Formats: sequence, C-alpha cells, structure tokens
Amino acid sequence: MKFLGALGLMGALVSASSAGELLRPRINLGTGNVKTISGDRGGYVIDYAIRALKMRRSGTFVRFNGSCDSACTLYLSMPKSKVCITQNASFGFHLPYGVSARGNQVAANFMMKNYPGWVRGWIAKRGGLKSSIAKMTYADASRFLPTCPSEQRGMTVASLSPTRLRGG
Repeated sequence: MKFLGALGLMGALVSASSAGELLRPRINLGTGNVKTISGDRGGYVIDYAIRALKMRRSGTFVRFNGSCDSACTLYLSMPKSKVCITQNASFGFHLPYGVSARGNQVAANFMMKNYPGWVRGWIAKRGGLKSSIAKMTYADASRFLPTCPSEQRGMTVASLSPTRLRGG
C-alpha cells in the first residue's frame, strides 16, 4: 500500500512541478549538470519517478545517447527545454511488472499520466502498453525532441528555435 501511495504523491509532484517548465521551451546546457542516458534498462517506477523529479528540481539537463527502456522512459516527462537526443537514442515501452497486479496497474497509470502527450499518442497508436517492448527510435522521437547540439552541424545551443523544440 505504501508503494501505491508513493506513486500517487509522485504523480501530483511531477505534474505540478513540470507545468511552469513546459511554458519555457529553451535548451540551455550552460554550466549546469548534464546527465547522459545510454544503455539504461530501467528498474522500479518509483525510483525513476523520484530521480526525474530531483533532476527537474535541480535543473539537470538530460542527454539521451542510447537506449532508455522501461521505467527509464519516465525521463521523457522532463521539460523539452531540459532534454535532447542523439541519433543513437531509442526508448523501449512496456507494461510494468513485478509488484502485484494492482501495483503494476497503478505504475502503468502513473507512467501514462506523466508521459507527454506525444509519447501517449505514440503508445496508443501501437495498441497501448503491452508485456512486449515497443521500441521508439530516433526517427520517431526527433519529431518531438530536439537533437543534441553536438549532433547537428553548425548548430549551437543558442540556435535551437522554440518551434524546433515543440516538434514543429
């Protein structure tokens, strides 16, 4: 029961803390903390929810440079202004498992609630979360997330436009 309550509380915190950030779509690597994600197979949903919340609050920038699967995909709840992807990035989505039938459903609901709309849409087009992994490649994700500046010729952080960051 503690698990379910913790997920509910995290949902409220993640949703409330991200609302303001979503209104400011600017990329700023600056001198702040940058976390590179590569080869992350996931783990407990609650652990990743807490990490994402801490990274959001500390202003950490997330650079996806490889696979980010399972609970790792909760990092996609970060504001677009705080993430970028390289051509190596991919995301694997599946139904949570391991706690209990009820706990797994609560975890799945939490994840879907905290994913941005474009992720929920992508998952819905594939029939929802399933026990098998659905892999989102760079080609799909780059329609919605900015490519990391080092991956673009002649592109600097300052030259990323708000339109590009919105996926337009």
